[in-house]
Amino acid sequence: MRVRVDTGIVSDPTALQGITALTDGHEYVVLEISARFKRTTSFRIEFTESGLRQSGLFDSRAFTIISHTLPPIWKYFQLESGSFSLCPESWNAPGFWEAYHDGAPRAIAVYEDERAAILLRS
Repeated sequence: MRVRVDTGIVSDPTALQGITALTDGHEYVVLEISARFKRTTSFRIEFTESGLRQSGLFDSRAFTIISHTLPPIWKYFQLESGSFSLCPESWNAPGFWEAYHDGAPRAIAVYEDERAAILLRS
């Protein structure tokens, strides 16, 4: 799935929180879709900051969808709260993101493998 940052379509300024990490008008690959109960849907997008590749969740209202094709490795995960996400199964494992952000080599390797598979199909 590919999207383009389009801040001009946003009427709610809260939808632009953190969006300065991305380039308006630029196209990005969506690595995950997260829909939290009674909140807006977010897209996990990768960006570079201070020379480091990172990913973050951004409000989906700040994007125009360019390609609707979903990566075949995504799975649907629903929580008791009603929240759900579409992402690789390994990214949904308890503690995965904490381990990744702590720099755990195994979590980083898993992220890189799944990221490569998503980019290949997007």
